[in-house]
Amino acid sequence: MKNIRETDSKMSSTKQIPSIEDQRRFWDWHWEHWQERKIINDWTLRRGDAILEVLHSLSLTQPEILDFGCGKGWFTEKLASVGNATGIDLSEEAIAMAKARSPQITFIAGNVYDFPLLAAKYDVVVSQEVLTHVENQAAYLELAAKVLKPGGHLILACANKFVMDRLGNADWNIQPPEHISWYPSMKVLKELLHPRFKIVRATTILPVGNGGVLRFVNSYKLNRALGWLFPVDVLEALKGRAGLGYQLLVLAQKRASANV
Repeated sequence: MKNIRETDSKMSSTKQIPSIEDQRRFWDWHWEHWQERKIINDWTLRRGDAILEVLHSLSLTQPEILDFGCGKGWFTEKLASVGNATGIDLSEEAIAMAKARSPQITFIAGNVYDFPLLAAKYDVVVSQEVLTHVENQAAYLELAAKVLKPGGHLILACANKFVMDRLGNADWNIQPPEHISWYPSMKVLKELLHPRFKIVRATTILPVGNGGVLRFVNSYKLNRALGWLFPVDVLEALKGRAGLGYQLLVLAQKRASANV
């Protein structure tokens, strides 16, 4: 399954950060062309299923849920089956699609850094594949903590730098300069979360890549041989726990000292 590979594994500190308006234009274009760009694909759906599994494990009753970077709202709809879901996204184009598709759900077009979201309103913030595309990751996570109730949870999924650096020769799309791409390792992500959150659970999902050590780990012959010993889902889970998944997946809880 093809997916989108960003131009750089890490933006250079000397590279100019695109303006919010440039970013908004990129994301408008991105969602206008979501079908040909295969935005919602097998990997996306599997990531969504993993996030829903984490959400259900919290056993919350009608929680208030905020979908940070909701795009066209396809996943916000799934969250709405669990609780009262709200979606926010920078792209006005995406939010227009979301509102047309699901008018019963609250969708907000705006920059999360500036939009006056209510503090301590939400039980859960969901952020999938957004952290790597924002200009200030620490500030983004502070905002997530701010809108969460005391003891609220953040469920976050984003690209794993270890795998992104070892994707190999996959034929992935090239992104324009208006697209921000800063990939954290699990260690860096935990460091970013630490001031405001405590880690409840952390793993990786979707093992892919054929560069470096991943060429061996994900080789057809090796996995076929291991298939005699382990079912496919067990083998993928083992790779995920070893940090070899394309996506970092973290459940974190807001610290009592993070009430801002």
